[in-house]
Amino acid sequence: MKWKPAIIRRIEQRSPTVRSFWVELPDRERLDFKAGQFLTLDLPIGETRRDGWRSYSIAAAADGTNQAELCIVRLPEGKGTGFLFYDATVGTELMTKEPAGVFTLPEGPLKNDIVMICTGTGVAPFRAMLQERLSAESVNFHLIFGCRTREDVLYAEEFATMFREHQNFHYTVCLSREEADWQEDIDFRQGYVHPVYEEDYAEVREDVRFYLCGWAVMVDEAKDRLLKLGYPEKQIIAELYG
Repeated sequence: MKWKPAIIRRIEQRSPTVRSFWVELPDRERLDFKAGQFLTLDLPIGETRRDGWRSYSIAAAADGTNQAELCIVRLPEGKGTGFLFYDATVGTELMTKEPAGVFTLPEGPLKNDIVMICTGTGVAPFRAMLQERLSAESVNFHLIFGCRTREDVLYAEEFATMFREHQNFHYTVCLSREEADWQEDIDFRQGYVHPVYEEDYAEVREDVRFYLCGWAVMVDEAKDRLLKLGYPEKQIIAELYG
């Protein structure tokens, strides 16, 4: 797949360690992709060109423009995020490929409830999926989002609005390092994401699909726990970071 020019058009701080970068592909008027896909950037780091390849989930559904929002966490030792956070600015030119990836919802009307389990910027593809599909589907969606503290909760107001306006959307936030006493109308829990789905989906159901996204340690543990609950592997779909 050929590399194409890309330009950073906007940067917004989302949390103390996370920023959104809006990347424009100027070779077309409209950027089409499926919610859940990612963009691969070629960053000017490392000794070889491949050293600079970094893939980031697209954090918003296609909106008819030629831009995509990437939600990126700054890694303390990461050369890629070091460049993006300390060297890149609005107007910085990069190279990218066409959107790719198969971590997407099935086409057509959904037949199974969707449980989305994530931590940190792993919420990015789920935000895009919910923007694209929540209003159009009759099945239930449950977003289980793990963070350390409330200032780390990404897109908090947007998800809270979805929760209030859509009866088929449940939103659970798990805070591992802070008491969960924020916004009484939201389902806040103290601790990690794992006890939530183990309790809420303890009785094995055929009509549910679990989507897991985040760092490999969390995703691997969640998959292992779901398998131990008795869910078959075909009902568990995963996207690993790192």
